Amino acid sequence: MRLNLDELNAEQRDAVTSVDGPIMILAGAGTGKTRVITYRLAYMLDCGIPASSIVALSFTNKAAKEMSERVRKLIGSRGRKAWLGTFHSFCLSLLRRFPAEAGLTAGFSLAGTSDQIDLVRKGLEEKNWGGLYQADRLHYQIGVAKNHLLGPDELRQGQGHSLVNTDTAVLAEVFELYERQLRLNRVIDFDDCIYRTVLLLRSHPEVRERIRREFRYFMVDEYQDTNSAQLAVLELLASDKHEVCVVGDDDQSIYSWRGAMYEVLEQFENLFPGTKIIKLEQNYRCSNVILGAANTVIRNNTKRKDKTLWSASQETAPIVLSPCEDETAEANLLAEKCLSLLGAGMEASDIGVLYRANNQAKPIELALREARLPYRTFGGQSFFEKKEVKDLVSYLRLVLNNDDRLALWRVINTPHRGIGLKTLERIEDAAKQQKLSPFTVMREMAGHGGKSETAVRGFIELIDSLSHLPQRTPNDFEALGLAIIKATGLEQDIRLKTEDGGSRERKLANLRSLPKWFGTLAGDCTDEDSPVNIQDLLDSLSLDNDRREDKNQNQSQISLMTVHAAKGLEFPAVFVIGLEEQQLPHKNSLLDPQALCEERRLFYVALTRAKSKLFLSYCLDRNAGYQGKQSRTPSRFLDEVPPECFVKSDQAASAEARVNAESNRKAQTIQRLSSLRGSLGAPRR
Repeated sequence: MRLNLDELNAEQRDAVTSVDGPIMILAGAGTGKTRVITYRLAYMLDCGIPASSIVALSFTNKAAKEMSERVRKLIGSRGRKAWLGTFHSFCLSLLRRFPAEAGLTAGFSLAGTSDQIDLVRKGLEEKNWGGLYQADRLHYQIGVAKNHLLGPDELRQGQGHSLVNTDTAVLAEVFELYERQLRLNRVIDFDDCIYRTVLLLRSHPEVRERIRREFRYFMVDEYQDTNSAQLAVLELLASDKHEVCVVGDDDQSIYSWRGAMYEVLEQFENLFPGTKIIKLEQNYRCSNVILGAANTVIRNNTKRKDKTLWSASQETAPIVLSPCEDETAEANLLAEKCLSLLGAGMEASDIGVLYRANNQAKPIELALREARLPYRTFGGQSFFEKKEVKDLVSYLRLVLNNDDRLALWRVINTPHRGIGLKTLERIEDAAKQQKLSPFTVMREMAGHGGKSETAVRGFIELIDSLSHLPQRTPNDFEALGLAIIKATGLEQDIRLKTEDGGSRERKLANLRSLPKWFGTLAGDCTDEDSPVNIQDLLDSLSLDNDRREDKNQNQSQISLMTVHAAKGLEFPAVFVIGLEEQQLPHKNSLLDPQALCEERRLFYVALTRAKSKLFLSYCLDRNAGYQGKQSRTPSRFLDEVPPECFVKSDQAASAEARVNAESNRKAQTIQRLSSLRGSLGAPRR
């Protein structure tokens, strides 16, 4: 069955059928880019291109999963051999295939974020710098360096001085100690997936040529989120054949803090001469009122690819702008409007509440609770960073791979077994001397007497008994998770150490929810009747955390999230709150023209999440913590929205009067101060 291209508009059809040569698809918000990518893949297969030669990359597991599901619905199993996944998972697979060439030990693990920070902290302790620097900040700076392909040697030479906020000589020392800790534990970090792949491809031409022969066609979604290291991978693998297609929108580049560069669209044209540019401008999401506001705002950014979104929608509802006295009034007004929307027939899941920072959610949550409205928040501490979750995941990792050092050191005394620090140091020293894994050393010492040795023997027997349980099917892994909980006493440990009843029950519920997730994840790591691929499962435990299903997913809920988290989502009704100077745009961006442009792109992304109803609000006063309430002024971005797009809420007139009075008062104060300075400076007669 061949594709029906009549379902696409003219520009989409051009993007789908343009296969040869470098292609850049400029896909504005809501213009159907995912559909174009999936149709393009299907069209390539119809043209006789082998699926195994195609690589389609995205930047999040969620986007990659959606792409895979759409391809499966469109063409069935024909695309099964194409590589569909994230940039990081693709590069990780290359490192798995060529570990020796990449300078890694076969069977290496992927360290989680908190484990990485712990290793930086250990490096600081080795230099006795523990009180001088913050491990999490240095860890972030090391990531920045890796994303710009800078290692310790480059930092010592002074490269990257403008990229990192730390003395490059100090960062080089910590970077090197951190790398030693990674090697010691036989792990790599998240940024290493890309960084080490670039080093591998640059230093081993034979590996590069082998991969080039295997994968000829590359497609990259959300290309504007690409950083220097990811761009280098694409250049190394695709620059010879030029069979590469990127899909992106520079107006939605909002991740510079992760190393993304909006300039990559321009750089792509330099790297791949003769690039064909296709613009997707017909929006299938928003009303023309919303698009008119978004188009006008974003044109204030000068360094961008010109495009103008339009829609066939007949929706004419204006954007509602509401000035509020403070964040409590803003939250109460929002809850009131949500009740009206629900009363008019909307579902709670049709409503999204967006803000610049997570700390803005608290008053909104309180107001929604008081109104008895269902909601869920996105942000705060990750589920997978909670202690009880990390403990159980570490047990599973150790059961599946006894050489996983990070997992071993985390759970060896969880719950407490009486294995002292001196014993642990002795194990590590013996492992280094004998060039064995700590677990193997522990197995050998478990036969000796002594209190610690008895505890070690009990721990070895526990892990061995769990390791011998079946590990072939998804059901086996769900059962394994339940067995780990029962055998290790993790539930009892929570009961003993958690005094607060509510907190205790939440931790127990988190723990009990994991075995089912283990089974779900294992199901993604098997093909038909094949056994579960253990290495894929271990990688997924670090790369696929966002697949955990929310326990309330079947209940319709209002969504509360940052604008960053909302990218890629859409809602019939959207509230964007806190539109004030110092909030959006953020206070740290006010003096930096490039940062200010990114804040404007963030506002643009917020506007274009709404399908038909858009509510904007700002506060005249906002609580600034210990500094108390502070006066605020409306965001400059609101002045960039055409006045005809707005209808102002009932309280707008009084709020505007207050803003004008405050502006007049400040102007009079400045004038009086100027007169006073003039009189003080005047010569005496």
